[in-house]
Amino acid sequence: MQGKPALGFLPRRSVLVGAVTLGLSATVAESALSPTEAAAETRYTLDGWRFCVNCFGLFLRDFTVEQSLCPRNGGPHQPAGWTFRLTYNLDSAGTGEDANTQANWRHCYRCAGLYWGPSTALRCPAGGAHSYIHPGGYPRQFLLHHDIGQPAGTQNRWRFCFKCSVLFFNGYADKGEYGLCPYDHIYGHTAAGYDFAIPVSAYTA
Repeated sequence: MQGKPALGFLPRRSVLVGAVTLGLSATVAESALSPTEAAAETRYTLDGWRFCVNCFGLFLRDFTVEQSLCPRNGGPHQPAGWTFRLTYNLDSAGTGEDANTQANWRHCYRCAGLYWGPSTALRCPAGGAHSYIHPGGYPRQFLLHHDIGQPAGTQNRWRFCFKCSVLFFNGYADKGEYGLCPYDHIYGHTAAGYDFAIPVSAYTA
């Protein structure tokens, strides 16, 4: 994010002291956006996504999942740095996708991570495949912008791991650090595909 300390350059296991939270409460705020150009599609936002300092994955910190599960310690994810806000719709799979937007990203209720649903490599830290729920009877389909650089108010270098299918931060690659992948619980994530730019809502200690 321009003009502010980027998470990719923060010490891996520390958070800046005195960072200001921009009005984010402990609960996750969910609000409707105006409809997009496609009349049949309505988009919404879901706040409260965080970076896990242990596994480098993006996870949702809220109260709608049974647990948040990190592959490094078998316990909850440890948040640090930015709080992110993602866009989603409740339409059929693939709706809203274009040249610089990828659909079909899902929230796993078993580990709280964000993963790409169509992948055949769905490896959840809880064992087996990732799985999403249908709140209100409708599954959320998150839409991620990719290959657009790092516009103001976003952080890029978020990547798809082809071993476990989660979204993880690849900003420490120059240091040889890639978090920890639940594929084997030994090695880090392996990036493939697009470079995603994720909208930032706050810096949260």
